[in-house]
Amino acid sequence: MTTYRICGDRFLIVEFGDEVDLSLNFKAIFMKEVIKKENIKGISDIVVGTCALMIGYNPFEIRMNDLVEILKELEKEGIALDKKIPSRLITIPVLFNDRWTRECSKAHHLPPDLESIAEYNGINIEEFVSVYTSTDYWVKYVGFSPGLVAFNALDSRKELRSPQLKSPRTWTPPGAVGVHRSGNCIYAVNTPGGVKMVGRTPLLIFNINQKNPAFKDSPALFRPGDRIRLIPLSGENEYLQIEKNVDSYPYEIEEGTYSGNLMKEAISV
Repeated sequence: MTTYRICGDRFLIVEFGDEVDLSLNFKAIFMKEVIKKENIKGISDIVVGTCALMIGYNPFEIRMNDLVEILKELEKEGIALDKKIPSRLITIPVLFNDRWTRECSKAHHLPPDLESIAEYNGINIEEFVSVYTSTDYWVKYVGFSPGLVAFNALDSRKELRSPQLKSPRTWTPPGAVGVHRSGNCIYAVNTPGGVKMVGRTPLLIFNINQKNPAFKDSPALFRPGDRIRLIPLSGENEYLQIEKNVDSYPYEIEEGTYSGNLMKEAISV
């Protein structure tokens, strides 16, 4: 059941559930697309969360009660799982067990994260990398810190987990790939963090200068509803070569769509 929550005098939160469920995330993303097409006067922004939307509005242009009624009517019209939303497939190279995340752990007087994550999942490092890169991932939301992307495995059988740190790090290398209790993330900038790290990508996923053509529309690479394909790098030399030419690197971005039916099939395997 959808819940509408007042969030100050300019925001409304629309909750479709209270759990990490990709079908609920799909519903939130689809609802955002529906609202955008309606071009409702007074709405200034729509932000996607794991299973909710936060809608910014101007109370001098639309009353909160009127906005809720409009949204309820839109939802009544149906957010069927046979609908499709824009969904790009973006390939991200990752150097697993890299020296930068290991050095970060050491600087915080912590053991290397990847070893502990693999052990937590009952496998070794090689098995972890094999399983982790054997499925595509669904982008739930972008945010928390600038450009940070949160995602989950489309094949739930390949979803690996890890407890978070009891005391967060004071800094995290940009590009660090993390695994936590309810999903995964890539840190876009140097920021504190409590998610354990498994590797690092040399690609920028947040570029305020927008030099690379991949960022022509936004400084953030990802959008909710995108899919991620993780490709393991062979070693540090390959990583450094990509990093050196990152402003001209040809990001692999495949335009496309994704339907709720595909989502339902993927997560029910």
